[in-house]
Amino acid sequence: KKHRWHKKILKNNDPLVFSMGWRRFQSMPLFSLKSVVAGEERNRMIKYTPEHMHCFAQIFGPSTPPSTGFVAVQRLEASTAGFRIAATGVVTELDAGQSRVVKKLKLVGEPKKIFKNTCFVKGMFTSALEVAKFEGASIRTVSGIRGQVKRAVKGESGVFRATFEDKVLASDIIFLRSWVQVHPHRFYNAVTNLLGPASGGGEAGGHKMKTVGEI
Repeated sequence: KKHRWHKKILKNNDPLVFSMGWRRFQSMPLFSLKSVVAGEERNRMIKYTPEHMHCFAQIFGPSTPPSTGFVAVQRLEASTAGFRIAATGVVTELDAGQSRVVKKLKLVGEPKKIFKNTCFVKGMFTSALEVAKFEGASIRTVSGIRGQVKRAVKGESGVFRATFEDKVLASDIIFLRSWVQVHPHRFYNAVTNLLGPASGGGEAGGHKMKTVGEI
């Protein structure tokens, strides 16, 4: 959870220095929230930490027993104005990347050939392998006609056959709403000296990754 005295909300994949157990290291957290949509539970990625509630964070780091507490710091300079502890939390589980964090994916295509209730769609995929991954997925046109992805067309990369409830117009745009899995960055930077400034070395502090805002 973001510390209530820390002024700024935390951004997804911005590096934080974690003090966890007897280890200190820098990593890039992937924030997510659990949501239930149509009876299906998803661990959905969020861009920023919620203002007054807890969220999940997946990080790449050393094995740590569950229920271990930690604090996270973003800026280490002594000249930093305000409260420096950015977040506090507790380790819930070690999953080795098994927990699926997903984000929304919207693919857009257009009709190539139109028959009665069948249509060949282009521009949505780039290869037959991508089409195979989405076989049976629900698609929809801008005018509200629902359809389904059937099979890739041989000899034409990315073109596939789809069936619809009604005849599709040549000017229609076809889109597919789906979810894609995201993984935390495999970034681990051990902090073996004092928590000094980001620049410099030795006792002053090691080289640390900057946030997007600092760059």
